[in-house]
Amino acid sequence: MDRRTFLAIERVIRTDMTSEERARIGRVVREVAAGEALGALLGDKVVDLTETRRCPRCGADGIVKFGRDGNGQQRFRCRPGVGCGRTFNALTGSPMARMRKPAIWLSYAEALCERRSLDWINEKLGIARLTAWRWRHRFGAALAAGPTDTVAGIVETDEVFFLRSFKGHRGWKRGNPPEDRPPRYRGSGATKSGISSQQVPIVTAIDRNGAVLDVMVEKATDALIVDALRSHVAPGSLICSDGGYSYPKLAEELGGEHRTLKPVKPTPEQKKAGLPWRTPGALTLGRVNEHHATLKTAINRHFKGVSSRYLPNYLAWLRLWRKRPAPIAFLEAAAA
Repeated sequence: MDRRTFLAIERVIRTDMTSEERARIGRVVREVAAGEALGALLGDKVVDLTETRRCPRCGADGIVKFGRDGNGQQRFRCRPGVGCGRTFNALTGSPMARMRKPAIWLSYAEALCERRSLDWINEKLGIARLTAWRWRHRFGAALAAGPTDTVAGIVETDEVFFLRSFKGHRGWKRGNPPEDRPPRYRGSGATKSGISSQQVPIVTAIDRNGAVLDVMVEKATDALIVDALRSHVAPGSLICSDGGYSYPKLAEELGGEHRTLKPVKPTPEQKKAGLPWRTPGALTLGRVNEHHATLKTAINRHFKGVSSRYLPNYLAWLRLWRKRPAPIAFLEAAAA
């Protein structure tokens, strides 16, 4: 396109178009840019396979190109005399393998960025609810299996608890319950008071740079908490907690320092005077408490509770969502 034509189009967009027409133009531009990003992602995978010539199934060298499939993706074949002789494409072995409808992958990833419901995806994208749910866990499992952040510096740590859930399990109907208890219906709580085996602990660590770590452990014991955080907290970090016994042990192992922080409450005089009562720059647990509030809102209210077996997938999804990623980031994680 020559410059004169481009300036004419820009002038029309600025002066002669309605807001609805501008919105449609913007949507087309985003779709084209997203399609180019997806094409570049798949192209990189094809180039990697072409250069390494290694079969992802049997590991043999010497794969060759083998035409294209119905979606236009390049297929490869492992030579029978050298390896397994099977065919595959650039996504074989990744969570995106055998996923249909590549034209809406990026639109679905954008829906994940916006935390859209399955009903919304079914209505707007035309995907069945079960397919949308399965795709959600494909992306979530890929994120959960990917690399995790390393927290360093001033690290805030705490635990948050969710009800142990077997949502979707048919054991009670079939006479083989997964737990020795009656089924729990939506909105009901645990049958035992306080923190018990009916709750799943999530250990969280977050630093001042925004790095977040969420680890689901079987029990909130000192040994399991220290094991969950030991390899993800940088040595020499300042660990802040609300007084749990696990975190001083972790700080001692890592050669760092531990601080026990208690919530500071204003006095009645400070409340009456309306004066600021927080000390600027003081150590707090505000970041980890805010993150836990976000998790509880998302898991308990937005998603109406999730099965404990899928909880790590949702935690990984929400960690990435916290960084406000581009939709292509979900596809990059799933195609890795």
